[in-house]
Amino acid sequence: MTIGIDASRSIATIQKTGVEKVSDELLRQFVNFQFPISNFQNKEINFIFYTPKKIFWLPKENQKVLHWPFNFFWTQIRLAGELIFHPPKAMFFPVHTMPLFLIIFSFPLSHKKLWHRISPTTPARELATPPQGGRERTHYYKIIHDIAFKKQPHLYSFKQKIILNLDLWLAEKLCVKIFVPSEAVRDDLLKYTKIKPEKIMVTPWGYNPKNYGLRITDYGLRKKQILYLGRVEEKKNISNLIKAFGIFYEKHPDYKLVLAGKIEERFKNNIFSVIARVACSATAADRAIQKQKQKELDPRVKIEDDSGGVEFLGYISEDKKRELLSESAALALVSKEEGFGFPILEAFDFGLPVVASDIPVLREIGADACVYVNPDSLEDIARGLETAVVETHCNASLQKIEKGHERLKKISWQKTAEKILTEILGNKNPS
Repeated sequence: MTIGIDASRSIATIQKTGVEKVSDELLRQFVNFQFPISNFQNKEINFIFYTPKKIFWLPKENQKVLHWPFNFFWTQIRLAGELIFHPPKAMFFPVHTMPLFLIIFSFPLSHKKLWHRISPTTPARELATPPQGGRERTHYYKIIHDIAFKKQPHLYSFKQKIILNLDLWLAEKLCVKIFVPSEAVRDDLLKYTKIKPEKIMVTPWGYNPKNYGLRITDYGLRKKQILYLGRVEEKKNISNLIKAFGIFYEKHPDYKLVLAGKIEERFKNNIFSVIARVACSATAADRAIQKQKQKELDPRVKIEDDSGGVEFLGYISEDKKRELLSESAALALVSKEEGFGFPILEAFDFGLPVVASDIPVLREIGADACVYVNPDSLEDIARGLETAVVETHCNASLQKIEKGHERLKKISWQKTAEKILTEILGNKNPS
């Protein structure tokens, strides 16, 4: 069986966030396919990784490089053409949007021998591109990481909302199965869309340990810094995190808040007013923005403001992330919307206390191993920061840290990949 996979977000030139890293991990599992063969009814599997450029860590023989002279529309034109004229048996989209042209070629056209007809009663597994030259139809599978654009539309541009809504509509119409990382995302899809429950499968993401012995168990040796990992943007509730840190900072001026992640363009306009609330000057904020631009060219640039306890690092490498996780006092993730919450697992790995939003998805990931706060309350976030860093040595905090470490033992990328492949291959009883 031939399974096509959109690997375009695994090329080396992309600054990868959580969703791209999910794609990379799944692709690695597929390449190192060692699951019990009985699960797959002895089916021979051939993977095709579609990509605009060669990916050095994927097998060369499994890559299909679809060259395209432009930096845009590769998915919508080049990949679409390949899938229409050379369709695989199954096609999996782990991150990126689906080509809109696929829906055009799935609607009724005049020549019934060439074009596949869709009716309201067409079974899900019959929705696909038209069969070419007697071949079977392609079955589509896709990951939807979250639908925050439905729940918080004011945080997205008009263009973003158009693209995301079209992609969601396309997934609803064409996909045999939609994979989501949490029950919370599944509930959101059922609430905000007309996707049928049986089309949605929850496949929690795995995690690969990163501490490599860097975990510091003597918390007195850690730096007095609170870490945030992820894109610096409004939908991550960064404004409230910075403002709440200002309240915390009044009592603990020896601490700093470290924001590690690329600063989103639209959010930069709000930085001046937000940082001013924690005693940072507008000049310092302006300097942070300018250095963020420099950092895109030179990763060694450090974005820091010494006066207000807020430090912007911009996009960081995996090595730098491990360093920060090993030396920080706590991690804060107070988003109003999340699809999964990888930083929580990374904090568990390095033994950090976690301050997390009290929202369903983070409760699902963190269970009873986090300090939960109301993301809309500055005072409650500040209270959570206080609890995490001041009470680190108390038994309750140490128990949470240990519970977080135990949770990591229950998840694995192999289990995630096996569940996805089992569904694609048509086996309804994964082990």
